[in-house]
Amino acid sequence: MSEKYVNYYIEMVTNTMQDAVLRNISLQTNLKISDEAIGELNQKVEELESIVENLRKETSSSQQIASDQVRTISENKDRIIEDLRKEINNLSSVKHEYENVRHQVQHVDTFRNELIRERDEHQKTRDDYESKIKSLNEQINYLQLTPAKRKKIDENKLITTSTIINPIEDGGSF
Repeated sequence: MSEKYVNYYIEMVTNTMQDAVLRNISLQTNLKISDEAIGELNQKVEELESIVENLRKETSSSQQIASDQVRTISENKDRIIEDLRKEINNLSSVKHEYENVRHQVQHVDTFRNELIRERDEHQKTRDDYESKIKSLNEQINYLQLTPAKRKKIDENKLITTSTIINPIEDGGSF
């Protein structure tokens, strides 16, 4: 039995050894595959962390740029609003001045119309006085004439007046 025992023992040790070697090889293969997969995953994690960091930087930069743009837009908006307020005030002032000038023009027009009316009245008065002066000069000239010349002029006036009054004689009177 001892030989049988030794044979079984050797067979068992051999089987156990083979099992252990196979398990060891299998574990080492799995370990290499796992190490390689872990290495690849670590590399991808590093790449993703790099991408995340770049995105954080870009986001921070974009936020800063956006904040600057918002601030610039807000400042521009405030400046434009202030400029528009100044323009409104200027236009209001110009409108007020325009209204004042318009009222002054109306007063000047009224004054001009009054002057024209007064000038016309003055011209009528002047014409009336000139006709009176002319009539009085004629009377002075008439009175300065000798009585014989006055009589002759009076006769001519009567003849002219009678022909003007009765230019057509119809042969009867009523």
